[in-house]
Amino acid sequence: MDVSYYTTFDLPIKYRSIKIYPIIVKDVMPLALYSSCLTLDKNSSPNPEIISMSYLKYLYYLNTVKDAEPYLAYFDRLLGLCLKDDSSFNDPMESLKRYRYENGEPYFIIGDEKFYSFDFEEIRNIISQQNMIELPDENMSIEVRKSLEDARRYKNKSNNENPASLEDYIISLSVVTGWEFDYIYSMPYRKFIKAIRRYDNYVHYKIYLSASLSGFVEFKDKSVIKHWLSNIDDTDKYSDVSVELDKLKEKVGV
Repeated sequence: MDVSYYTTFDLPIKYRSIKIYPIIVKDVMPLALYSSCLTLDKNSSPNPEIISMSYLKYLYYLNTVKDAEPYLAYFDRLLGLCLKDDSSFNDPMESLKRYRYENGEPYFIIGDEKFYSFDFEEIRNIISQQNMIELPDENMSIEVRKSLEDARRYKNKSNNENPASLEDYIISLSVVTGWEFDYIYSMPYRKFIKAIRRYDNYVHYKIYLSASLSGFVEFKDKSVIKHWLSNIDDTDKYSDVSVELDKLKEKVGV
């Protein structure tokens, strides 16, 4: 489902009988916890039975595993946030009755309507796109992904990059834009992150352009001077570290 129109204008997305709203900055911390139910790497399991399960059935299965995280409860609370529902999703007894089986297949109920595994996948994708949640790339093995994540962490550490906290991001955006904190708290999280990235890109563009026009600096890599309104979305989040890994492999003859 193409949600670009809705994410551009921060509109709720209607799916069957429900409306799914983007999460605002004020709710990012619970989002970070609850959204873990959407990013489980089910297909990396050595158990063929688990791999053959639908994602929804896997959540139901984890609900029976001792000491496992309560991912089904996380999904329920995530729905409460995204549907802006303050009634049945805040009632533990109602939540227990929401998740059921029919002929061995899981489904859940919202209002008077049943939602099955296919619906879960659609809802999962909508919530992920609305809130910039990275889903596992199932075309890449977990070993490769782990290696690339390790390479990314090592590169950040080598560059002395220590990510700011959410509070610092909020303060920084307020300082540079003059926006009130209450306005930032009510921003859709997706717009908040894009605003941070866009301003950072704008500052770097001005620095690189000024240096280039001064005549004292020449960039061998001309691609560093990209207009600040050019696309900055991550099409390949591992592109920088994967290229370096490829070069390393060439040097050692792998």
